[in-house]
Amino acid sequence: MWTWFEQLSQWHWFIFGLLLLIGEALGASGFLLGTAIASLLMGVIVWITSSAIDGGMGWQAQVLFGAFLSVIFSILYWRFFRADQQATDRPELNQRTAQLVGRKLVMENDIQFEGRIQIGDTFWKVVAEVPLIEGDHVEVISADATTLTLKKLAL
Repeated sequence: MWTWFEQLSQWHWFIFGLLLLIGEALGASGFLLGTAIASLLMGVIVWITSSAIDGGMGWQAQVLFGAFLSVIFSILYWRFFRADQQATDRPELNQRTAQLVGRKLVMENDIQFEGRIQIGDTFWKVVAEVPLIEGDHVEVISADATTLTLKKLAL
């Protein structure tokens, strides 16, 4: 079983890295990226050391150093390059309720502390600290996943 490891060369690392990149392209969400980069780098390192050192690196050193590089590159990816950690000028883009905060409306029907109103083409569950009647001017002051909080405006 261990005889295969004794024949470990740079081509094995390159192929392994490319297979991981293909898996990443199929939708691994970054989980394989650090290991893929580490494998490709290990291919380069083994290629360089095989010509510089008589006999090259042993398979144990290759596996240990490859694992070490995999951990390092995975940590670097998750720490610095994740899309969810990048700043955006529109953080509320995919949060419909957050987009409504600050919007001013005129009530089209009465609600008693909570109810449903239509904004655009969507009906929203709303809550208010006071009963609201038709014609009241209100503002959306906060929102959670499905509920908007309204505040009556004094005009």
